[in-house]
Amino acid sequence: MGVSTDQFDGSSVVNIAKSVYSLVIILVLWEVVTQMGYIHYYFLPPLSDVLTRFVDLTASGEMLENAYLTLKRAFLGLAIASILGVAVGVLSARNDVVDWFFDPIIKIGYPVPIIALIPVFMLWFGIGDTSKIIMVAVGTFWPVAVNARDAARQVEKNLVWAARMMGTSDWNLVRRVILPAAAPGIMTGLQIALPLSLIITFVFEMIAGGGGLGALEIEGVRSFQSTQTYAAIIAIMLVGLGLDRLLRLARSRLLRWT
Repeated sequence: MGVSTDQFDGSSVVNIAKSVYSLVIILVLWEVVTQMGYIHYYFLPPLSDVLTRFVDLTASGEMLENAYLTLKRAFLGLAIASILGVAVGVLSARNDVVDWFFDPIIKIGYPVPIIALIPVFMLWFGIGDTSKIIMVAVGTFWPVAVNARDAARQVEKNLVWAARMMGTSDWNLVRRVILPAAAPGIMTGLQIALPLSLIITFVFEMIAGGGGLGALEIEGVRSFQSTQTYAAIIAIMLVGLGLDRLLRLARSRLLRWT
């Protein structure tokens, strides 16, 4: 017996409604409370005014230009961290010397709040794209490396022994056995690092300027345009949500066997 399209569409609508009802309530309260004047306009303008400002900034290209800068910095930093983090993590799991060298560094570096180092990166690399990209790379390296190391350590020994018995070289062992088996853990590390890359970029832009959604937000505060401030916050929320969904989709497609 097949399932009708109407039933499928109805259940889909119900599921979507269940997942967003609390957000809808908050947004409605935001509009009602601010329109009634219970909160000063500067501190929290009506949602309708914020959305109008969001549309205006997008139509003028200013929002898209700043979003591009933020995404570029976050992506480049995350790409560097992903390559180095996976390499260090897997090598640490497979080589005692590498583990001996990097284990203390990871234990010390992982819990350090990277945002506290923004002044140091500004002193070393200035306030341009370079400092932001390097800081994102450093800040997101830790979750990628730790998850890659832990996942590589948990690869079943039988798989490794079987590959060794067939004369697999060290490189092919890592490429064909370790990495595929550790892929779920590596993807988990990337899912942790992705929002962190946006947070680091956003905060750095707020402090150092140089364009980006963070700079757009803080400019709204300095120019007493609170609608711009909240429009920038909505933009970064939408960007983060969209990227998270894309990464989840990529994980489901790439790791179908899990």
